[in-house]
Amino acid sequence: MMDFDALLTLSTNGKTFANPRRVALLKAVHTTGSISQGAKQAGISYKAAFDAIKDMNSRSQEPLVTSEKGGKGGGGASLTHFGERLVQMYELLDKIQDMGLKALNDENAPLHSLLGIMSKFSLQTSARNQLFGTICDIQRYELHDLVIIQLAGKHRISATITHGSTVRLQLAIGKDVVALIKGPSITVFNEPASKLDYDNQLKGTIKAINRDNTSAEITVGLSEYDEICALVDNDNLIKTNTNINASIYACFHSTQVIIATMC
Repeated sequence: MMDFDALLTLSTNGKTFANPRRVALLKAVHTTGSISQGAKQAGISYKAAFDAIKDMNSRSQEPLVTSEKGGKGGGGASLTHFGERLVQMYELLDKIQDMGLKALNDENAPLHSLLGIMSKFSLQTSARNQLFGTICDIQRYELHDLVIIQLAGKHRISATITHGSTVRLQLAIGKDVVALIKGPSITVFNEPASKLDYDNQLKGTIKAINRDNTSAEITVGLSEYDEICALVDNDNLIKTNTNINASIYACFHSTQVIIATMC
């Protein structure tokens, strides 16, 4: 495993405009309301801070910092709206860069897709299951579309959505998406179920079971890349073999699948 660090630098015309040191200074000025105090907090001299801010202000389309005269020991300073947005953008790029470095050390991370990286390291939803895949087919019907998603392993997921959603999300064959499925929407069987009731039936093996007095959360391994969790009433498990490593079908209807993507 390679433990890389990366320093994000923004340049214009081949000359450094913002780097970690300058962004730390902007944050410190924003916090303290002063260039001199901001310089102390950032660990640099007042002259270096003043020169850096002057350089950024002169080369930016809008000033990043506004200040009132008061000499080295006085006067107030604050970030402009554009300056605040620049800091926010830098923090956003830094997070994306950090996710990329994490993905390099994870063989299961899809480095070809920003959406795939975000779904693995950053995306948080109320849906228990989020599965990254690629659209391999879209079947158009009169009132809806059936979108087929190929996962990293052998499995495919069907999602029923309106045609308007297909257009709005700009869905097409080959586009990366994340399928979101709530745990209570999924049930499990040892044998295939009726296709009329469950048009998604993913065969896997039981990896973990957590129970309480009324229900059980069953984690089903689908491949080395994917797993899915079902939340099932204990009464529905009476005739089901739920031993660890037992073969199991995770079943749910395509209408229970929500598609997320980056347009």
